[in-house]
Amino acid sequence: MSNRSGYANPVFTGAAGVHTRPEDNELPYYTPETTTDRFIRRISSLKKGPKSNETIEDYKQVKLRPVNKERESETGFGSEEIQLISRVERTQQYTGDIDGDDPKTPKALEQAKVPKFSGLGVMILSLSIFSTLFSLLFFFIAVAKPRYQGYIHANGHLSPTTASLLSAIFAKAIEISFVTVFTSYTGQVLSKRALGKDSKGIRIADLLMKGWVYQPGSLLTTMPGLKYAGRTLLGVVILFVVLCVTFYTTAADSLVSPKLHFSKYGDVKLEGYVTLTYGNSTALASRCPAIISSSLDGPMNGSALPVSQTTCYRVHNSYQPLRDFTFFTDAWNGYRADQSIPRDQLNRRPVGWTTVGNERYYGAWLEISGSDKLNNVTLAMPHGSIVPSVRNVTLNNLVQPEMQSDFGNIDATASVLSPAINVICYKLNQTAVQWFISNNSSDTRQGLLDPEAQRIFNFDPSSSQSLSIPSEGQYLAPSFISLPPPFNVAIFASAGYTDPSMYMLTAANATISPSYTLCAIRSLLTSRCSTTYLSASGGGNVTTNCSPDNQNSLSHSLPSTNHETYQSQFKDISTALAYALSLNVADAALSRILGIFATSTVPGFNPSLPSVAEALAILYANAIVLSSVGAQFGADEKSNSYAGVDPYLYQLPTTESFNARIRTVEYASGVSAGWQASFYVVLAGVMVMNVFCLVYFFVARGLVFDITEIENLFCVAFNSRSDGTAVDFSSRMARRRDGFYGKGPRGKQFGLAFHVDCEEDERFHLYKRD
Repeated sequence: MSNRSGYANPVFTGAAGVHTRPEDNELPYYTPETTTDRFIRRISSLKKGPKSNETIEDYKQVKLRPVNKERESETGFGSEEIQLISRVERTQQYTGDIDGDDPKTPKALEQAKVPKFSGLGVMILSLSIFSTLFSLLFFFIAVAKPRYQGYIHANGHLSPTTASLLSAIFAKAIEISFVTVFTSYTGQVLSKRALGKDSKGIRIADLLMKGWVYQPGSLLTTMPGLKYAGRTLLGVVILFVVLCVTFYTTAADSLVSPKLHFSKYGDVKLEGYVTLTYGNSTALASRCPAIISSSLDGPMNGSALPVSQTTCYRVHNSYQPLRDFTFFTDAWNGYRADQSIPRDQLNRRPVGWTTVGNERYYGAWLEISGSDKLNNVTLAMPHGSIVPSVRNVTLNNLVQPEMQSDFGNIDATASVLSPAINVICYKLNQTAVQWFISNNSSDTRQGLLDPEAQRIFNFDPSSSQSLSIPSEGQYLAPSFISLPPPFNVAIFASAGYTDPSMYMLTAANATISPSYTLCAIRSLLTSRCSTTYLSASGGGNVTTNCSPDNQNSLSHSLPSTNHETYQSQFKDISTALAYALSLNVADAALSRILGIFATSTVPGFNPSLPSVAEALAILYANAIVLSSVGAQFGADEKSNSYAGVDPYLYQLPTTESFNARIRTVEYASGVSAGWQASFYVVLAGVMVMNVFCLVYFFVARGLVFDITEIENLFCVAFNSRSDGTAVDFSSRMARRRDGFYGKGPRGKQFGLAFHVDCEEDERFHLYKRD
C-alpha cells in the first residue's frame, strides 16, 4: 500500500523543499528519520528555496538500514543513522596540484582556491613585509648596539621616555603582525594537508597549535594535544615560535629599547682653561667671595690684594682641612680595627679625602718611607681642573649627567700632572734642636747640626745665623724664635722662592727623647700619576692612580716629563694655611694632636697612630687641589717644566689640551647584563621565521581556503556528519565510548585525523578516511 501522506512533524508542514515519505514497498525495513538529518535537510531547503529539487533527489538516494531491534527496545528510539551513498559516486579524482598538494576533488580545489593577490592575500603579504623588515631592524640594532649620544637625552631630538615608548609600540606591532603572518602560514599548511590526496589529514591536536601561537597560555590547558602535535616538525617549530612570541616584547625592551649604558673606553683629546699658575696665592685669594669691601679693608704691607681678600681666603680654606683631618682620623679607627691589612704595606695606610664643590677627591701615597727617626711621605691628589674641563660642554661636548635624566655618568682618565704635598719629618733631641733656635746675642748657631738632618733637608752647614745666601744647591736652615712648649708648634717660612719649603717644629712630651720633630712642607707637580673623574648627578669622585704600571700616567705618554718639579710659590699658601689653622697659637687643639702623634717611639711608622708627616699632608690636601684648579695641565714639555717662579710660558688665560680615556653613560641599545644575551635567540627566531614566511607567501602559486580559522571550521563542521566508517554504531556503548559529546576530546581522540571534501552544492565537510 502506498503511503503518500505529508511529513509527520507538524513543524515542517508547508515548508519549501519538504520531502514526502517514500512508498512503503520501497522501505522493507523502515527507520524513522533522525533529528540531525531533518535539521540538515531543513537548512538545505531554506538555502536552495522552492526552485531547488536537489534535496528531494538526495533523499531518494538515501540508503535506509534496518533498525536494530534490540537497541530500539533498550533506548526507546530507533536508529538515526543515514548515509548518502551518492556522495562517493559524485567524487571525481583531480590530477592537478596546488603548491605540491593534490586536492580531493575538482570541486574542492575550485572552492578552496583564494587568489594570491586578493584583498586577504595582499593584507597578509603586507603584514609579512612589515614584520620582516622591522624584525630585521630590531635584530641588527640589538647586535650593533648603537649609541644615541646626540639624539636621545633630555635636550636631544628625542626624550628618553619618547624613545622607549616608540620602541615598545614597534615591538608590539612586530609581535602582532608576526603572529598574524605565522598563523596564516600554519593555516595554509594544515588546510593543504586536509585537502591533500595522499596526506595524513589534520588532527585535533594540529588545530590546537594555531591557538598556542596567539594564545600561549592555552598550551597549559591543552597539554594532551602536545603529546601528538609535539612529535611533528611543524609542532616543534610552533613550540619555538610560541616561546619567541611570549618573550618578544621583553627581548625588545631589553636589547633594543634605549637604556643608559657605559660605552667602551676611547682615546680623546680634551681641552681645559688655564687661568693661573699652580700655587699662585694671589690668584686664589682673588677668587674668594669676600663680604668686606676693599674700601673698608684695603691693601697692607705692600700686598697686591686687599686684606679683605686674603682674610676671606684664610677663613674659607681653614674649615675644609679640619673636616679632612676628621675624616682621616675616622679612617684610622677603621684601619686599626681591620687586621687583614698587612701593616708592612705602608701605601695601604689611610689616606682620607677632601671635597671641592660637589666632588670628593681621593689621594694616594706617592711615596711613604721611614727609618729610625725619619718619616718621608708624599701625598698625590687629583688635578683640580679635570672636573671643570670635563663638565665644559662648549670645549669638549661631552654628554653631562643632567642630560641623561640625572642618571648619566662620565668616566674620564686624564694624563696630566698631579699636585702633591711632600712632608719630611725628622726627630731632634734637646741638643740638636738648638741649631734651629735664633739667638739674638750671637751670630753663631747654638748646638750641633745633626749630620743626618743636614743630609735629609739639604741644609747649608754654615753656623752663621746672618747667612742670607746658601751654598749652591742647598737651603738655609730655619731659625725659630724659641722652642715651642710641649704639644705646640712653631712655624717658619724663609723669604723668597729659593727654598720651596715651609718648616714646622713640633714639640712632644718633654719627658721623652727625642722631644722635637722638624718637618719641611713643600709642594710639587708629578707626572707619575693620572687623574680619574667618575661623574654623577649632584657630584662625583675624583681619584689619582700613581701605580708604577699605570699606562695612563703622563710619564708614560710623555716620557720626557718623568720628573718632579717643586713649586716654590706654594710656600705662600702653606704659610697662610698654617696661620689660618692656628698652628702658631699656644695650646691650640690641632697642635696638641700633632704633638701627641710626635710622642711615638716606634721606629718608622707606628701601626696604631698616624705620623706627624701623614697628618700634615692630609691638612694640606685641600690646598693643593684648590691650587691646581685653573692651573696648567703639563701635557707638553714647556708647561710641565714650569716651576712657578718665572712668568708662565703662555699668556693667560689660555686653553691647553691633554690626552684622556673617556667612557660615558649614554642612552644606547644592546645587552646590559650577561644573562640578557639569551634574548638574542628570541629576536633572531622571530626574524628568521618572518623571512621564511615572507619567502613562502612570495613563491606560493596560490592560497587556499583556511579551514582552521574558527569561523570556517565551524561552518565545515556544521556541514559534516558521520558516515559510519570510523565508528561502529551498532551498539549504544560503542557510540558513547568513541564520540566526543559535550566534554570535548580526550586521550587518543587528539590523534584522530580528518580530511576535507566538498559537495556539489559547494559545502565543505570533514570526513574520516578509512
